[in-house]
Amino acid sequence: MKARSRKARLEDIAKHAGVGLATVDRVLNERGGVSERTTARVLASARQLGTNRILPTGKRRQLSIEAVFARNATAYSERLNRSLAAVNKLVEYPVTIYRTHIDADEPGRLVAHLDAAADRRDGIILFASDLPEIARAVAGLVSRTFIVTISTDISDSRRHCYVGIDNVNAGRSAAKLSEAICRKGGRVLVVEPGTNARSNLDRVKGFSQFFVDLGIEDKLMLFPPRVSVAEAVSDMLAILNDHNEFRVVYGPANNALLETLIESGRDEASFRSLAKIVHDLSPHSIENLRSGLIDMVIDSNPMQQAFQAVDFIARQHGYETDTTMAAIDFQLYTSENLPRTDNIL
Repeated sequence: MKARSRKARLEDIAKHAGVGLATVDRVLNERGGVSERTTARVLASARQLGTNRILPTGKRRQLSIEAVFARNATAYSERLNRSLAAVNKLVEYPVTIYRTHIDADEPGRLVAHLDAAADRRDGIILFASDLPEIARAVAGLVSRTFIVTISTDISDSRRHCYVGIDNVNAGRSAAKLSEAICRKGGRVLVVEPGTNARSNLDRVKGFSQFFVDLGIEDKLMLFPPRVSVAEAVSDMLAILNDHNEFRVVYGPANNALLETLIESGRDEASFRSLAKIVHDLSPHSIENLRSGLIDMVIDSNPMQQAFQAVDFIARQHGYETDTTMAAIDFQLYTSENLPRTDNIL
C-alpha cells in the first residue's frame, strides 16, 4: 500500500486526467498520437499525483513523413516535389519530409520501399499510378502508418485520405469549353494519356461523359498512344491535314508527348488554328500560353495539395494545427492571368 502511495499507477493518472489507460501510456512513453491539450492534462495529473518517474516535457516531437514519387519524371511531378519541400519549411509544427523517387516501371521496388517506410515514418504521401499491385501493398500497410494519396488516387487501396482536385470535374470543365467552341460545327481530338495514372483517366472520363450526356459523343475522336513520339506527331498531323472538321485538341496529361505534339504543330496551319486545352502549368505551357500556341491550362494547385496532405497526417498524430486550407480546386489559366514567376509551385 505504501509503495502505491509513493508511485501513482497508470490507472490513477488516467482516472485523474479523465482519459483512457492507453492514452496515459502513449503520453508517458512519448509514442505520439495524442493532442497537445490532452498531453498537457495527463502530464499535469502525473505531477499532481506525485509520480517519481521522469516525465516528458510535453513538447511536440518531430514528425517523420515520407513523400514517395513513383511516376515518370514530368514538369508536374517536379512542381509537387518542390511544393513538399517548401511545406517542410512553412508549417508551424516540427516535421521532416523525406522525398523518394522511384521509376514508374519498377512497381516491385516501390512496394518494397513502402513496406520498409511504413515502420519508420509517421505517414506516407504517395504519388503513384493506379496499379493493382500498388493498391494491394497500400491496403496491407494502412494499419502500420497513415497513407495519403496525392494528386492521383489509387483504387481499392484503403488509403486514409486522397488529397487532390476532382479530376472528373476538371475534365468536364474542359469539355464544356470545347463543346461551346464546336457548337456551330466541328469536332474535338482527345489525346489519350497512355498511363495508369487515375487522375488522367478520370479527366478523360469526365470529358467524354459530358459529350455523352448531351448525345453528341460523335463530336469526339480519341487519339490513342503510339509507340514513339515521332509516330504520334506524324499520325496526328496526318489526321488534321486529312480532316478539316477539328476545332479543339484536348490533352489530359502534362507530359513530354503532349508538349512535343504541341511544339511540332507550331508551323503547321492545321494544328495552330485549333483551340488547345491542356492540364497543369509548367514553364513550357506558360511560354506556350504567352505565345498563343495553347489557349488554356487547367491547373491542379500542387502547393495546396502538399499543405493538406502534411496537415492531415499531423492531425492524425494529435497535432492541433492552425492550418485552414480551402477545398482544393482547379484553376483556369490563360495568357491574361499567368503567375508572375515561372518558378511555379
